Amino acid sequence: MSRSAARPGRTAAGERGIALGAVVLGVSLALSGAAPAGAATYLDDAVEGLSGARGWVSAEVRDEVNVERVLAADPSGTVAVAVLPVTASLEVGATELAAELRATTEWSTVVVAVGADISASSAGLERDAALSIANEAEDSSRTLEGNLIQAVGAIGQALGSTEDGAAAAEPSESSGLLERFWRVVARVLLVLLLIPLAVVAVVVLVVLLRRRRRVFGPPVRVSRETPPQVAELLEVLRGLRARYLAVREPAAARSAAADMVLAITRIVVDTSELFRRLARKGGGDQIAVAEVEYRDQVSKVVAVLGEDYYLDILTRPELWDDPVGRARVVEDAIEAFAQQIIENTKQVNASQDLRFQVSLDSLARATRDQTAGLYDAPDERSEL
Repeated sequence: MSRSAARPGRTAAGERGIALGAVVLGVSLALSGAAPAGAATYLDDAVEGLSGARGWVSAEVRDEVNVERVLAADPSGTVAVAVLPVTASLEVGATELAAELRATTEWSTVVVAVGADISASSAGLERDAALSIANEAEDSSRTLEGNLIQAVGAIGQALGSTEDGAAAAEPSESSGLLERFWRVVARVLLVLLLIPLAVVAVVVLVVLLRRRRRVFGPPVRVSRETPPQVAELLEVLRGLRARYLAVREPAAARSAAADMVLAITRIVVDTSELFRRLARKGGGDQIAVAEVEYRDQVSKVVAVLGEDYYLDILTRPELWDDPVGRARVVEDAIEAFAQQIIENTKQVNASQDLRFQVSLDSLARATRDQTAGLYDAPDERSEL
């Protein structure tokens, strides 16, 4: 007689109900994550496998790696090895697993393979040194076992070298005290020497910064109210400051170059301020007139101060006839133009029409024709 027949009250319908309940319970457990396949399973298995043993290989990859051959490559006899299948990478990475196994097992150096990915963690080497060795070993042979042998051997050798060096460097107690004493004395002397040097360095830095401030002048910014084409030219002009600041030879040119840096700064700052005040006054016609005039004048300033004329006169005067005279004409013209910007700003403040008394036409022609007269005035303006 079957067991089901021996127990009263159980019918065929009841058996089917019990079976259905078991299926529902199994599905519920699977959906709720009660299945044992999780990241902890691989970690727990590895921790358990390395408890009291230096090598452990997951049953899923046992045929791929002979752990005894791998461990035999370790000259230090202190490296532990754990090998997991590639599916473990979905739950835990090789680097994280190596660090976790070193922290939770008795081994201070652990080499881990997750699939073909090899990682390592060691308390006996410098930070990431074991990981670097393991990464280099990943492509050392055609098999995972060969790569592990290379990694374990290299890490074991590094550990042995570290221990030998530490043992050789370990001093006796008396010599150690004497060495520490002289080390303290050396540090005190070094500090006493560095303090005055640091003070001198700070003083020199302050002097250089102040000198640089004097050369460059105030901060140079192009105002947002400046018309785009004029603003673009002012940016080019501002960039020329660095070229003039770099002038070192001949010595006579350094002073002229420094003065030109200040002149360029004045032009950029004052032109920006002029258009800012024009915008605040709301004079649309005046802004249009100023835009046309300053676009023309600033473009000529950029041309004459560029590498082909004034800058070349300063740095290569031997290549020019009358370089002193030519340079003076440029400097006078730039000074006159800078002063005109101030006068135009005063006219804006007084709500007067802008008057442009300086023309740079002849100066611009001088950059194209070295024999042109620089003071041929085509109209009533004073040309410079």
